[in-house]
Amino acid sequence: MTAHKSDLPISKPRNEPQSFWLRTVRLVASSLVVLGLMSGERLNASDDLPMALSRFANKYCVSCHGPAKQEGRVRLDRLPADSHAPHAAQLLSQIHIQLRDGLMPPDDAPQPSRAELREVVSGLDQVLASLRPPGQLTEDQLPNKGNLVPHGLLFGTPVSLPTASPARVWRLNSASYLQMLRGVYRSSRIKDEVVEPFTLIPDRGFKDYAALYSLDEPTTEILLRNAAIIVNRQCEHELKDGAIKPKGWDTVREFVALMDPELSPTRDQIDKAVELQYRLAIGRVPTREQLERYYALYERCAADGNRPEAIKTVLQAVLLHADAIFRSELGGAPDETGRRMLTPLELAEALSFALGNKRSDVFTSAAERGDLASPMQVSELLRTALSAKDNRVDTSRLLTFFQQYFDYYRAPEVFKADRTPFPNFANEWEELGGQFPKGFTDIRGALHSPTSLVADTDALIQYVLEQDKEVLRTLLTIDVTYANATWKQDKATRQLVLAPAFVRNENNHRGIGEPHYVYGFEKWPQHQPAQPPSDKPRLGVLMQPAWLVAHSTNFENDPVRRGRWIRERLLGQTVPDLPIDVAAQVPDDPHRTYRDRLTVTRDNKCWKCHQWMDDLGLPFEQFTHYGLHRDAELVEDEATSRKRLHRNGEPIKQFHPQSLDTTGVIDLTEDPQLDGPVRDPYELVRRLADSQRVRQVFVRHAFRYFLGRNETLADASVLQAADRAYVNSGGSFRELVISLLTSDSFLYRVVED
Repeated sequence: MTAHKSDLPISKPRNEPQSFWLRTVRLVASSLVVLGLMSGERLNASDDLPMALSRFANKYCVSCHGPAKQEGRVRLDRLPADSHAPHAAQLLSQIHIQLRDGLMPPDDAPQPSRAELREVVSGLDQVLASLRPPGQLTEDQLPNKGNLVPHGLLFGTPVSLPTASPARVWRLNSASYLQMLRGVYRSSRIKDEVVEPFTLIPDRGFKDYAALYSLDEPTTEILLRNAAIIVNRQCEHELKDGAIKPKGWDTVREFVALMDPELSPTRDQIDKAVELQYRLAIGRVPTREQLERYYALYERCAADGNRPEAIKTVLQAVLLHADAIFRSELGGAPDETGRRMLTPLELAEALSFALGNKRSDVFTSAAERGDLASPMQVSELLRTALSAKDNRVDTSRLLTFFQQYFDYYRAPEVFKADRTPFPNFANEWEELGGQFPKGFTDIRGALHSPTSLVADTDALIQYVLEQDKEVLRTLLTIDVTYANATWKQDKATRQLVLAPAFVRNENNHRGIGEPHYVYGFEKWPQHQPAQPPSDKPRLGVLMQPAWLVAHSTNFENDPVRRGRWIRERLLGQTVPDLPIDVAAQVPDDPHRTYRDRLTVTRDNKCWKCHQWMDDLGLPFEQFTHYGLHRDAELVEDEATSRKRLHRNGEPIKQFHPQSLDTTGVIDLTEDPQLDGPVRDPYELVRRLADSQRVRQVFVRHAFRYFLGRNETLADASVLQAADRAYVNSGGSFRELVISLLTSDSFLYRVVED
């Protein structure tokens, strides 16, 4: 049994100021000592770690990583005396991960005591923090490392402590930047003419963390180029009948009027132009001080006599203003605890970008009226904004949360043939005059359209959100689906909405290029959402073809990836990363089932990681890697294949159906009611859907998404309150979001020392 994460020491979150956390740390530390999770000793990392680590390595590591033997080409009997030496930090980081995650020493080797392990892991944590460049995120701040905070401590003994998020400047995400450009540049050509400057991390899970991104020189150059393109379009004009006239519907008449080279603009005209650009780009008017600075810029640029170009430069400067590219969350005056509540305008932006990708006039107007001064006012405004009847606020990020939480949006990234037989071996079967085995559907030539599959799952999630009851349980167990869902843009709100169900001709059976057969339908369903055939049932998002494809490889299922998703996203635990010296590969033996081939991971050196994943993912062998339901798996019949040859002399492969084993196991969860064997994916998802732990982990992920950071121990009261709001409202995701967006963690900031 490996050491669990809760057995390891918990250090103060490094993104929080020491002054604010002092009382919290003392309380948590005293609790951990009582629980036996922390020793009273403190390691001096700079002086004592090399000696302590050397003692530890000599005692537990050098038998496999010493002069006589170097497993994984790692040698630990000669540790670098200077942690700043080349490659030292990388080695120390690898040691830290292996010890922290309980991967080393191996089970068949002598094991260190908890005190010894805590001493070395805590010391390494401090040393690695000292080596980290300023501003670089620590490992526990990365989006996929939030589960390192023990679940039991977050949802254990109720706590009530003042909490806050760190003061921060948050760069707009890609979608928000594009929406900002659409506000100032109304042309349909925008995507063709401007370049997206903001890239996102390629990792799984949430993308938009406040501390994750910064600007570099190439990004700045793109921003400058985009600003110039947009202002040129805004000011595009022509000389007609001796007067300057707008050229194109996407120009701004107020700006075009200033393009006359004979005109000497007044201060009032320049101020009005800046105010208009400010409104378009930032959603509010500039201060008097800001207007003074822009006018001074105009005067400097107009000194050479080219006044139209000077105006353009000023308009570009507005698009490059920090408030057009960043969200400032610094807060106002500190209260008695040192916390600073967000100013009304900061809160208006925070609410706008929590729910959608553009600044909302609803929140900005409320801030200007003084209606964002208390959590109660925020709650009332949010309840109206999230109601089904209100469409004035962009709420598109609600769906994005589920896209990134379930990770099904990645289905188009997994390459598969556009048109392929189901199963892949249909041609060989037909050549021998054979028939499709029982349990398989002949849909040769059907179109694999992953974007359509993603749209179907989007539609299903929107359907569940409209009901807003027991949202998580429903998303895991709903037995209906959409097929070929079509989205259109609402003219009034400019948001994407689901179009009426797409219905094909009654006689359209077995049409080439129809993706609906993946769901098991014989023809297009007349009404959606529709229930798949009873002999091909599906439950929830985890049995949607989009999710199954996104968690597969190019040619096969991927039980490991599916199991890892369940372990991390539903059970809230951490799966160790693949060691750098391990080449993960399943044997390519077509005469064996995938489950049988995956037994290679049962080897002791692999099972320490794979025990967290495999048994959770294997029940989904009920489906193919295209997401098609099946009752058997085709495997190659080696003996028969050798008897017939193609014209080129190659054997004609023959296959026979092999019974599916869809059993699995839920274990290592610390919840006796949850742990135990499951007979198929249906029992698996139903048991997970009924779990209190799974629900609480869902709340943790919602916190990360809407707060833009990982939770810390000090956020326990916020998480517990959000969980209560969700339960007491009958599983309303709307009430969960309102609880998070009215919490102290969302409303308050603390400035680091």
